[in-house]
Amino acid sequence: MQRNIEIAFSTLFLLILFLLIQEHVFFWDTIQLGSKHAHFFYETNFNSLILPQEIDSGHPPLLGILLAAAWSVFGKSLAVSHWLMFPFVWGIVILLFQLGDQFLGKKRAFILVLLCMLDPMLAGQAILISPDVILVFGFLLGWWSILKNKWWGKALAALFLAALSTRGMVVVVILFFTDVFELWLKDKKLSIQNLIRLALPYAPSGLLALAFLGYHYLETGWIGFHPDSTWAPSFERVGFKAFVKNVGVLGWRMLDFGRVFLWIILIVMLFRNRNFSRKLSRDQRRTLFLFVVSTIFLSITFLSYKGLQQNRYLLPAVLSFNLFFVVCIKEWLTSAKIRSFIFSLSILALLTGNLWIYPDKISQGWDSTLAHWPYYSLRGKMLDYLDKNEIPLEKVGTAFPEIGPLKFKDLSGREDGMLEKNLEQQNYILYSNVMNDFTDEEIDELRKNWKVQKSFDKIGIKIILYRKVEL
Repeated sequence: MQRNIEIAFSTLFLLILFLLIQEHVFFWDTIQLGSKHAHFFYETNFNSLILPQEIDSGHPPLLGILLAAAWSVFGKSLAVSHWLMFPFVWGIVILLFQLGDQFLGKKRAFILVLLCMLDPMLAGQAILISPDVILVFGFLLGWWSILKNKWWGKALAALFLAALSTRGMVVVVILFFTDVFELWLKDKKLSIQNLIRLALPYAPSGLLALAFLGYHYLETGWIGFHPDSTWAPSFERVGFKAFVKNVGVLGWRMLDFGRVFLWIILIVMLFRNRNFSRKLSRDQRRTLFLFVVSTIFLSITFLSYKGLQQNRYLLPAVLSFNLFFVVCIKEWLTSAKIRSFIFSLSILALLTGNLWIYPDKISQGWDSTLAHWPYYSLRGKMLDYLDKNEIPLEKVGTAFPEIGPLKFKDLSGREDGMLEKNLEQQNYILYSNVMNDFTDEEIDELRKNWKVQKSFDKIGIKIILYRKVEL
C-alpha cells in the first residue's frame, strides 16, 4: 500500500511539473540535439539517417527521430516535445524506487528517489527535452537489470544507449564492466565461457553502434567531429597544464550545486567511525565500483579535450555516487534517528543547490540546475519588448543559446533571430547571466560604456538589452 501511494504521489507531482514546463522553449544543447535534428527529419520526411554537416555532431540521432515522429503524429509543438520525455522521467523515478528497495529497503526507498531527482544535475535535465534524460533511463534500467539478472533489461537498456549518442555507447561499456564485477562478486572467478555468456545481451547494441559509426564514416568520412565543424575547438587535445586544470574542473563538477555537503558528510563519517579500516559490505563494494568505473570512463574525454567539461556528461557518475552515499549511511549508522537526520540534511543540501548562482564572470552549467527556470519567462518578456519597440532581431547581438532563428527554440516557425555578438559592429547586445560565452572584458565594456535599454530579472536570473551610448 505504501509503495502504491508513493508512486501515485510521484506520478501526480510529475504530471503537475510537466504541465508547468510544457511551453518552455528548447534550451542549451537541446536546441541542436533535439530541435534542429528533429526539424531535419520532420521537414525531409525521414529520407536520410545522416544529418546535414552543420548540425551533425556524430551522434546517433535517436532523440531527433523520436521528436520528429511525435510531431508527425500529434503536431509540432513544445507541449508534444515535452510530453514525449514524460515516460522516460517517470521511468527514472520507478527505477529509483526499485534500486531503493534493493539498497535501502521498501520503507526507505523514497529517500533515494528524492536524493537523485532533486540533485540539480538530474533535476535540471529532467525539465528539458534532453537526450540525457533517455541516457539516465537507460543507465538505471541497465543497472537494475544487472542486479536482478534480467537479460531482456540489459539488452533493451544497451540498445537505447547505443542508439542515443556516442556517450551512450560508453555507458554500455560501463554497464558491461559492472556486470562482470557482479559476476566476480558472486563466484569469485571469471571464465571465458562466462564472459561470453555475459556479453550476449550487449552484443546487439555493439552491432548497432558499429553499424551506425561505419555507415556514418562511409557517408561523411569522419566519426565524432570534423575540422570544419563548429564544435571542433572543443575536441582540441589539451597539454599537461590544461589536463591538470580539467582535473580541477572534474572535482568542481563532483562538488557542485550542493553535492559538496554529501562529500563532507561521507568523509566525516568515514574518519569519525574509522570505517576505512573495515571491510566494505557487498552493497558498498558494488555501488563504489559503479561510481569508480563510471567516473573513469566518462572522464577520459572530459580530461583529454578542451571543451567537453559540461556537468551533464557526468550524470551516471554522480547518480552512482548518490547510490554509494545512501548505502554508506545505511551501513555505518545504527541509529534510525541519526540516519533520518543525515538523509534529510542531504536532500535539503541538494534541493538548495538548485539555488546556487555564481557571479557573472564564472561560467555555470545552467542546463544542470533548476536555477535557470526563470529564464524562460524573462526571455519571453524581452522578446515581446523587442517586437513592440520594432527592434529587429537581426540588429541584436547575443551569445549561445539565443543565436539563430527562433523556430528552433520555440517552434514558432519564425526564421528571424539574433546574431552572434560583435560589440564593435552592433548597436544592440542582449546579455543574460545564463550565457557563458561573454568574456570578462565584454561584460566590463557593456557595464561601463553601454546603456541599459531594458532589463528583467527574477530569482537571480537576469536578461539585459544594452544599447550603444552614441545612438
